[in-house]
Amino acid sequence: MAEIRKDHGDTQRSLAEKLNVVHFTVSSWEQGKSEPNHEMLVKICRLYHVSSDYLLGLSDVDPAYVRSKIDALCSEDQAFLKEVETFLRWRRSRTKPLR
Repeated sequence: MAEIRKDHGDTQRSLAEKLNVVHFTVSSWEQGKSEPNHEMLVKICRLYHVSSDYLLGLSDVDPAYVRSKIDALCSEDQAFLKEVETFLRWRRSRTKPLR
């Protein structure tokens, strides 16, 4: 959760204020000492537009979150990423074992 919080420019204190909890609660979540209850989980997911699976570490990737980070890049960087993706797909297709 810390990475997502920081990506949105929030400190533990600012997130705590948005959620009406003390900052020690946010710290405890981020250190794995406790987990947000269902209500808090929903609020955090809505606030940062991420899935609960991603937030809780049950999934390594949240497509919506990745998409939002890509959309925040300038058009030149987005075009470069597309070129890298094309290259990686090409490289993978050339290294597939023959059956």
